[in-house]
Amino acid sequence: MAHRQSRTIETSPRFDWSASASHPLSSAVAGSSFAPALALAMALVAVPTTAPAGVSTVSPRSGAPGMLEPHTGSLLVTYYETFLREQDIEHYRQSVSTRYTEGSLCRLIESGGTQSRRAALLALGLYGTFQCNASVAHALRDNDLTVRRMASDALWAIWFRADTDENNKTLEQVSKLIARQRTEEAINLATQLIDRSPKFAEAYNQRALAHFHLGHFEESVADCRRVLEHNPYHFGALSGMAQCQIQLGQSGEALKTLRRALKLEPHNESLRGLVSALETDGE
Repeated sequence: MAHRQSRTIETSPRFDWSASASHPLSSAVAGSSFAPALALAMALVAVPTTAPAGVSTVSPRSGAPGMLEPHTGSLLVTYYETFLREQDIEHYRQSVSTRYTEGSLCRLIESGGTQSRRAALLALGLYGTFQCNASVAHALRDNDLTVRRMASDALWAIWFRADTDENNKTLEQVSKLIARQRTEEAINLATQLIDRSPKFAEAYNQRALAHFHLGHFEESVADCRRVLEHNPYHFGALSGMAQCQIQLGQSGEALKTLRRALKLEPHNESLRGLVSALETDGE
């Protein structure tokens, strides 16, 4: 969601509030609980997996056939490379889920090789729970651009399925209403969802987004703060809150919010540029 801000600050398309506005996930976020992860996987097929010069992307094939190798993740990389060739996402999901626990995948995100980190993020984007939120968010700081993008997409998928099946479906309905510009209905439905599940962070985020579209910037900021109480890694809520603060003429608060966002995504040049613009504007 790229909005022209007050003064001379304009957000970048990569500095967006919701998955539905920022990535190829957009057409799938409002679909079934599997759809966001499937869109993520399909988008990643087009991402080059070429390693830096002198580094092989061929995974080691040592050990007994089918042996789980949690430290190197070589079996996981084999599954990943097979998926990139065959594009059978359901087979990938089944293969990984029968061999690797969520905890093992989280550890590989933090200590595995580049291909292992990508493979682990793809798997967690498909079926990871909110328990892996912190580990996946850690990958937003990764030196590998593909890993960072996969982490961002995996987080959106995880956030949209972080509650019960019934509540997740209601959240999808809220997202659809926003996409159709039925914003008041979206707010009402999101409020009902929040009443049922007051710790569902993404419900607050979607209501905040709806409030933003109506120009209710103070209400939107309040909802963004609630998002961050339940999910401190929600870079989308930080983005949204900063946009609202700028609209409210609260440049100092917006700068604090953007600096917090930059700590989550230190490689995000759009964020860095916005911070620099606000710092210059405040001089």
